[in-house]
Amino acid sequence: MSHFLTAAGSLVDRIKINALSREIRDGRTMWIKRRHRMAGPILACANAFFRVAGNPVRALNDFGAWQRWEVECFVALHGDRFRAGADGPRAVAAEEVPGVNLSHHLRAGTLTPAMLAAAAVEMRRAHARPCAHFGAAWSHGDPHAGNFVYEEAGHRARLIDFEVQHHAALSADERHADDLLVFLQDLLGRIAPERWLPSARAFLAAYARPEIVARLRGRLVAPRGIARVWWAVRTTYLAPAELARRLAELRASL
Repeated sequence: MSHFLTAAGSLVDRIKINALSREIRDGRTMWIKRRHRMAGPILACANAFFRVAGNPVRALNDFGAWQRWEVECFVALHGDRFRAGADGPRAVAAEEVPGVNLSHHLRAGTLTPAMLAAAAVEMRRAHARPCAHFGAAWSHGDPHAGNFVYEEAGHRARLIDFEVQHHAALSADERHADDLLVFLQDLLGRIAPERWLPSARAFLAAYARPEIVARLRGRLVAPRGIARVWWAVRTTYLAPAELARRLAELRASL
């Protein structure tokens, strides 16, 4: 069973449910994200895995609900400068935001404390937005490094890609702590050991919400059982002993 769940977790992480294209429309560079026709059933299976693994989000497998959420979130966060809208029955068109995503910098070894601070400031800004769906503050649900685009000229990070929603029963504080955890999990598995602690601390210091960081601290322990499978996926299969060491370092520093 554990081997099956590990394989399922890897599959969920790698499935490409969208086709992306880049177009110029009315002088604006737009990214068109088009759902494959079979995305609905695939995402329903992903949600079943998430429930078993204890992941507190759901993928939006209904095309209309997904389009509304993608557009609503993009406009709420970036609508002062950039455009987004539905594009037919299975697609969303969102204007390109300037910069390079932080996943690229992680791969290249060029991620800096300034970039991490910019991501944290953007997350705090986004977490302050009211959200009608939650009847409380907004949350992302999947803010890994690839979902932050960093613009060096303005020292500004922007959140993108709104494919999932946290469970509405969670409090805003729980959802915000989970967003922090998702970002740190991605960092955990992909950054050099000597850079882990200063990078994590720079991110949390710039987020500057000690009450949420305190809630996060209790979650900085890799779970046992099936939930461990999704942690393995999220941390790029970091060796368990190294994972435990890095988490203990961060807990002790908070």
